[in-house]
Amino acid sequence: MAIKNRVIPAVIEEDGARTYTSVLSKPDGSKAQCNMVADRIIPVIFVPGVMGTNLQTNKGASVWMLNNSGLVAKKWMFAGAEMRKSSLDPKVTEVTSVGDVPTGTAQDEAELRRRGWGEVALMSYGDWLVWLENALNDIHPATDYGRNGVRARLMKELVATAPGVALLTQEEWSLSCKYQFPVHAVGYNWLQSNADSAERLAEKINEFTAYYRDKFRYRCEKVIIVTHSMGGLVARHYSEVLEGGQRDKVLGIVHGVMPTTGAATAYKRVKAGTEGIAGYVLGPDAATMTPVFAQSPGPLQLLPSTQYGRHWLKIRDGEHLVSMPVTDDPYGEIYTQRGKWWGLCNENLINPLDEDKKFVEKDWTAYRDLIYEEVKKFHLAIANQFHPHTYAFYGNDAKYKAWGDVVWDRQLFGVIRRFGNPAAIDDMKEGNVLRDDGVGEQMLMQQTKGTSISTKYVLRAAGENGDGTVPVRSGYAFMQRMKACVAYQDVEHEGAYKKLPQQLFAVWAITKIAQNVIGTNLEYKDCRR
Repeated sequence: MAIKNRVIPAVIEEDGARTYTSVLSKPDGSKAQCNMVADRIIPVIFVPGVMGTNLQTNKGASVWMLNNSGLVAKKWMFAGAEMRKSSLDPKVTEVTSVGDVPTGTAQDEAELRRRGWGEVALMSYGDWLVWLENALNDIHPATDYGRNGVRARLMKELVATAPGVALLTQEEWSLSCKYQFPVHAVGYNWLQSNADSAERLAEKINEFTAYYRDKFRYRCEKVIIVTHSMGGLVARHYSEVLEGGQRDKVLGIVHGVMPTTGAATAYKRVKAGTEGIAGYVLGPDAATMTPVFAQSPGPLQLLPSTQYGRHWLKIRDGEHLVSMPVTDDPYGEIYTQRGKWWGLCNENLINPLDEDKKFVEKDWTAYRDLIYEEVKKFHLAIANQFHPHTYAFYGNDAKYKAWGDVVWDRQLFGVIRRFGNPAAIDDMKEGNVLRDDGVGEQMLMQQTKGTSISTKYVLRAAGENGDGTVPVRSGYAFMQRMKACVAYQDVEHEGAYKKLPQQLFAVWAITKIAQNVIGTNLEYKDCRR
């Protein structure tokens, strides 16, 4: 209906998802509705997991490009230890943004690249980023201005039955609809220390928020961070540790399958390779895994920290059991134990480029220094450190067992086991390696009552519920420090954000976190602003 020439002052009305002006005219009271675009921006920053960022050499050659699973497998499944040592080196690699970006949003490719989508693995995160972008920016006619969108759905549907979880309220939904939530991605060199990656996260967050302020004059001061796996450690260091902590720039953080206190799976994979089909890409045995881990602080920081607990590494001979660590020092008791058959790192596997083993001492020293200077210090820095508005989910499923404990079992011949009385090993922690197949089986020369005996130890299969990588004990660690920490079944670690229940949890948590704008400069204190 046409607006008459004579008007009265605009009346501000709020209608859930929209804030609009009603311009009234005399004498018929006709009304024109003008939808207002939100001028407050809250960037949502996605931080991927280990191996989830595309890497290139410092000279621009592609190293790790995760556009297509088949191409990745073709490049790496036959790669030897030498290639992995030289290519996956934190000193000669860096993040690249030239990865493929997905389609399916209202944004063009240039905009998505500006937001960092080309930095992260398309095969792992492409569909998830598209879904999240569309779910958080649904104020358009197709969803009746958000009334039929994902967030509105969560006013009627619980994302989980767990402490701290409730339906979104009308007020929470309405407030979130007054903001724009552009989804960004920040990759990082996952071979480097997560402390270094936190510095890159800081740079990118400053870049993104300044862009919206400078180019559009929007109010953009704070972000919401969503993480996957090791990305959670990066975000915690950024928010709580870096330069005294950057939490004043963060409204809250959502963690998915974060190894909160580490994962014993990391030990297993160094000693016995990565299990299943993924092993052909990541490294099927100790010979291919050790050279990369031994030079890379990021993957080493996935090892169990002091807060993981004691006695998770076990050696068993029937009823006889030895457990480590016995103190709160896995770094000294396990990770830097040199020459022990159960120690994390075989010094002879660190550098496959050194065929004559002339530099074993140098290589071991460099590795040991990484453990103490990069791994231990990082673990101590983030211990007990969480943003006050933290939400998390983790996997708890018997279908996806993870190594909570790592157990080396002594194997006995069947006839001895049934009829014999095998002598106990004098000290199961001691023994010379006769053969190590690199996938979880070792033949040793040990002592029983002073007599040498050949013994065999086999690494026991994963035994704790989890997501295939992170065991439950680490997934829910420090849940009391979080607003909500939810266990889900049917969560596989790499694909943690590929299924709807976890996607809905993330959107619910983001919407809850968005309420923290109240009392900040992002709050709409006057609808006319």
